Amino acid sequence: MTRRALTRGALAVLAASGLIGLSLQSAGAAEKWSDVVAAAKKEGKVVFYHNITPKGIEPILKKFREAYPGIQTEHVRLGSSPLIQRFSAEFGAGRHLADVVITFTDDRIAKGMKAGWMLKWTPPELAQFPADVNRENLLFTLQYAREGIIYNKRLVKPADVPKEWTDLFDPKWKGKVGQNPTWRSVSVQQLIAYLRKKGIKDPAEALKANEVRLFNGSGGIIQAIIRGDIHIAHISDLPVNTAIADGAPVAIVYPKSGTTLSANQIFVAAKAPHPNAARVFVNWLMTKDGQTALQHFGGLSVTRKGMPPLSHLPATSALSNTVDGRTILTPALQKEIIEHWRKVFGVK
Repeated sequence: MTRRALTRGALAVLAASGLIGLSLQSAGAAEKWSDVVAAAKKEGKVVFYHNITPKGIEPILKKFREAYPGIQTEHVRLGSSPLIQRFSAEFGAGRHLADVVITFTDDRIAKGMKAGWMLKWTPPELAQFPADVNRENLLFTLQYAREGIIYNKRLVKPADVPKEWTDLFDPKWKGKVGQNPTWRSVSVQQLIAYLRKKGIKDPAEALKANEVRLFNGSGGIIQAIIRGDIHIAHISDLPVNTAIADGAPVAIVYPKSGTTLSANQIFVAAKAPHPNAARVFVNWLMTKDGQTALQHFGGLSVTRKGMPPLSHLPATSALSNTVDGRTILTPALQKEIIEHWRKVFGVK
């Protein structure tokens, strides 16, 4: 038998055993990612739509550019709802400008999954994450915002520190309570759905009676708390860790009765103008260095296994009765909540 025949015979045995398939698959996977990185450097740019805090985004992007100096970054920051609306409009018009999108998701993202917004792929770093962060290899949860009650430590006595959601309705805080408008924020809508599930039937009427003051976004709320315009407020904890680290006189309570989590999810656009750079960027955000940068500069708890908690806030796993808000806010319930709150507060 010739050497060639022996080689063919050996290959046949390996193929029959399945070993050659695994071997070639592994080599191909490694080669493919190195090709992606090389192509990303040739593309030279990634365009990122996001909702990361203004103070945090530049340090995060700087860390990425240090890791991949051949890839420049451009970014657009918007609140989650207008961000989703913008991407949807651009996609529908055939204007494919964004490479990567990270946002708190709602039903429009689920519809976008079906409409072809997202590239289906498997980031090499995905193995380092819990299985539940992955939605069909299209969408990946990198961080969670947690709902809580923030207060000004200089204005709220220790004995008066709020402990539960119903404390927001206490008349002693009349005119001193703040909230992000429910019709503006999915995370607020998710909390309202949770409160209803807990038997708190009409927080809209209760908060209106307590003369709640409305501020746009968590950033607006925390600034109002720091100024003393309000004393306590419901807040998504996005800006809280950074504020405490900077010395702001604020603290946050996560009620023991439970709270909702808002998933900050990322995807590569299916028609990204820089598809390889997009994948390299997303995969870097999933590395230990990327997750550290997201948590440190972005202020939200990250999802990679083994990461430490935020510097001034507890880990998500340490909170009582957490519920992923997406699981309880159906499109029908979302519509009902928005319409009711608009009616109660006289907003068209």
